Amino acid sequence: MRTFARALLGSALFTATLAATGSSRADVTVYQSAESGFELNLYGWVQPRFTVQQSDDRPIINLHPNPAFTVQRARLGTVAKLGEWGRAQVEVDFSKETANPLDAYVVFSPIHEKVASLNIQFGQFRVPFSRQNLIPSIGLQLSDMAYFVRQSFIVDRDIGGMLWGDLFDGRARWSAGIFNGNDPGKGQTQNSDPYFLWAARLEASPFGRAPRYEGDLRPLDEQKKFIVTAAASAMRNRLDDKHFNRNYFGADLAAYWRGASLYGEFYYHVDVPVFTTGPNAAAEVKQLGWNIQAGYFPPLPWVKEHLELVGRVEYIDPNIDVKKPTNDNGARDLDQSNPTWGFMGFLFGGNVFLNHEHTFKLQANYEIRNETKPCLAGQSGSKCTGAIANNLFVVQATAGF
Repeated sequence: MRTFARALLGSALFTATLAATGSSRADVTVYQSAESGFELNLYGWVQPRFTVQQSDDRPIINLHPNPAFTVQRARLGTVAKLGEWGRAQVEVDFSKETANPLDAYVVFSPIHEKVASLNIQFGQFRVPFSRQNLIPSIGLQLSDMAYFVRQSFIVDRDIGGMLWGDLFDGRARWSAGIFNGNDPGKGQTQNSDPYFLWAARLEASPFGRAPRYEGDLRPLDEQKKFIVTAAASAMRNRLDDKHFNRNYFGADLAAYWRGASLYGEFYYHVDVPVFTTGPNAAAEVKQLGWNIQAGYFPPLPWVKEHLELVGRVEYIDPNIDVKKPTNDNGARDLDQSNPTWGFMGFLFGGNVFLNHEHTFKLQANYEIRNETKPCLAGQSGSKCTGAIANNLFVVQATAGF
């Protein structure tokens, strides 16, 4: 079944890529009706990669990663539009053992004017938190998003409903949603407790609508226009089985100009315990993360518009206030096998684009990853160290439409 699914995806990508040759569109129109305004589009991409990472030889961790070829992502999606009044989108990932539906939602747009729009969205989709989380993986400058933006630390997708809208032709955007607060990737398709996840986001782009990708890959005549977008996000979730309220706060800033791009993000997360004494007592846990990322297309002969240099520095400490792993029923794995969750990472890399889009590119990046979390109380010797080099080298290809 898995082989058949991958073969089907490969055939669809190959056929659609041929159909898209010579077109600047990032998707393929399968059907279009001028009378009804109905339009059906396909899109997709595959991202095979090669990875090498240093071993972590601590006896308790016992991690010995081997160099490996993997298919990191294999996406196929469809978008059905009914003019400007609404759309439906489905996206499936075929890179794992079974096909995994990632997006499945509908959007109704009762107001769709340039000066203002109002949209009602239902289904499974990305929670409005973090610009990197909201950008499709095909549009990332490096092989992966920042570590704290991944599913281990934030809620990337969930099932729920959301109101959102644009103002002044995309110069501002707001989003407010309510979700189950579960991980739909684990098959949790209904609310598993009496509580919900609440999320909100505000974006401002004073000089015009910002691209929904990283790197300044705008057409050359548009690159002369300076674009900047700033946003703030917040989430709140009550996890009844872990006895605490989980609050997230974030801010991000992105700028584009003449082939150069700059991105920065700040992340803060705190678990506030419902009970501080008794059998359900939980420790307050605070997380802090940030990243700064930059890219540039050198205006050199032959490689102009095709070679981008990228760098990033990132930091994450998921339990900055916890000094000892005892007396916490919050199920956050604060034990001696996980003393070094936090780290500082320095990434350097480059992208080679075969066309002036993210649809055909080759990425390579090397990360100097120094785990810097100090030992927990009572730990010493081989149980933990203060700094562990766990460097990572990734080569990844992207082909899509």
